[in-house]
Amino acid sequence: NNMAWFVPAMMAASTAMTIMGHRQNIKNMKANAAWKRYENTLQLEYDKQKLFKKQAKLFSEKRARVGASGIQFTGSPLLTAKADLEEFENDLFFLEKGVFVKNAAMNAELTGMIASETYKMGSTLLAAGVSYDTYKTNKALAEKGL
Repeated sequence: NNMAWFVPAMMAASTAMTIMGHRQNIKNMKANAAWKRYENTLQLEYDKQKLFKKQAKLFSEKRARVGASGIQFTGSPLLTAKADLEEFENDLFFLEKGVFVKNAAMNAELTGMIASETYKMGSTLLAAGVSYDTYKTNKALAEKGL
């Protein structure tokens, strides 16, 4: 029978298409994750700039008030400025930590998603192997007239 090649060829083509689909999914996942990381970083930079502006405004207002009051910029005004600065550094630390945590969580999720797609690719290949064996067995039985 000259059509004997057809079924295995179609099964192989179908398997290849499925595998290509999973590969494309992995590419898309990686691209989306890279874009999300980029967005997180942009958001961090934006939030940092806002924080810097707020801090600069606060500091110059404080300096103006101290100047207007006629006291020297030492002692307690300096201590409150230092406290403000520590709070500012704390805010900055947590801002950056937030992005780190967001990106780390996303990387873990991405790893899981890629593992899942890879697993699907493997099970597609296994299923293809099993169904091809079944096909060969059935073909042999049919030729024997069973």
